[in-house]
Amino acid sequence: MNPSRRGDETEAVLLARLLDRGCSVAVPFGDSDRYDLLVDDDGDLFRVQCKTGSWVNGTVRFKLYSSTVADGERVDTVYTADEVDAYAVYSSETDTAYWVPLSETGSGEMRLRVEEPEAKAPRSRLNWASEYLLSERFD
Repeated sequence: MNPSRRGDETEAVLLARLLDRGCSVAVPFGDSDRYDLLVDDDGDLFRVQCKTGSWVNGTVRFKLYSSTVADGERVDTVYTADEVDAYAVYSSETDTAYWVPLSETGSGEMRLRVEEPEAKAPRSRLNWASEYLLSERFD
């Protein structure tokens, strides 16, 4: 599937999940904003970047940047606190939506651990997916 189409489908699923949780959701007109959705949770407004999570070794992985092509070269641009408040991530493998505040991310990518890691895997900086469930954030 074309990446743009996959992104549109992810955004639609996340929009529906947020509406199911009682949030009001606005979609900015055009593609000029760095956020995909504007979420109103009882007066608290959040600029949200939607991400498609991919399944990698028992984790849901997503990128913390956008990629475009300029002058034939790939350009990666990180999201800043001036542009985005949170990531909403959907994984078709787990059929689950996650809410990750920008303040809890690092750089490059983030992995939300769904399954126990292998015994010899490092245990530092584990981000358990269960701690980022969208359904828990907006209950």
